[in-house]
Amino acid sequence: MMDAISLIPYAEAVPVPPLILIFLEQLFFLIHIILVNSILGVGLILLYKWKRTVDFFDINRPLARRIPIFFALAINMAIPALLFLQVVFGHLFYSSSVLMGTFWILIIPILIIAYYSSYFHYKKFGVSQYAKYSLILMISLVLYVAFILVNNLSMMEMPEKWSLYFSERGGTILLWSVSSIYPRFLHFIVASLAVGGIVYAFYFSKKSNSEKNAMDGIRIFAYATMVQMAVGVWFLVSLPESIMLKFMGRDSVATLVLVAGIGTAVLSVILAFKNNLKGTLIFLLITLIAMVINRYNLRIFSLEDKFSPTSLEISPQWDVFVLFVVILLIGVGVLFYMVKISFKGKEEAK
Repeated sequence: MMDAISLIPYAEAVPVPPLILIFLEQLFFLIHIILVNSILGVGLILLYKWKRTVDFFDINRPLARRIPIFFALAINMAIPALLFLQVVFGHLFYSSSVLMGTFWILIIPILIIAYYSSYFHYKKFGVSQYAKYSLILMISLVLYVAFILVNNLSMMEMPEKWSLYFSERGGTILLWSVSSIYPRFLHFIVASLAVGGIVYAFYFSKKSNSEKNAMDGIRIFAYATMVQMAVGVWFLVSLPESIMLKFMGRDSVATLVLVAGIGTAVLSVILAFKNNLKGTLIFLLITLIAMVINRYNLRIFSLEDKFSPTSLEISPQWDVFVLFVVILLIGVGVLFYMVKISFKGKEEAK
């Protein structure tokens, strides 16, 4: 097999210290993944509960309205996350994207179809049986995008797999033989159920006579989080031994973050069974932050001896960077303001 390092392209200089760009990537990824988890989780809950009660449509119509809004916001938050990823790890990410280019390029039309499926679901919710089919379509397409993204990010971290290109040049390479792909993908699905459950609980906790629905949501979160812990163990042991051991004591910082994430997850489950929604939300957020850091640590450990962000040359462009960040923050602020107005409008329109 060809030396993995020899396959890695030259890395361009970055305009500011890489740690700043990495922090921004992780921040926007955290926002993005919470929104995507909410979309998929709420969608799965609505599908499971479909017509189980006489007033199902009246009760859940406001949540159906919010899925397209979350969808639009999730896509917008993915853009800066991918942008900052490409500035630091672009030479790796572009290479992995080319190797699986056929599946990767399909994400664009698939996202468009999924986005409009969420609108169709909302418009036909309680009116046509096709609303259920459009919800199933949206869920299926989101799962496709997630699976391809998991493959892309994993392949980016495994330059030793790039030599597969010489025997398969059609842009159809996926990491079917990598054992960690499956728990990593399942980790996303179960996390979506947990986050979707907490969103469901939070929404109905603000409504009168909706205690049962709020209880359902927080119970879904609790049970999904417990399953998530088991999947997390599967994911950990599926990693190469040298990397797994770093999370199990060989690297003190990574181990501390992992233990902290597990601890806060356990506390969130305990509080969920005590119906303490506020406490559950706080510990869930801390858990998500810890898991995002774990994800970045996994990337660095996988690329060890192949590439490190600290090796990047810095060509300072602070004026351009500051202007970019200001415009970015204004854009994000406008988006969240539009969402706030949209939510308010929907409530008043009921």
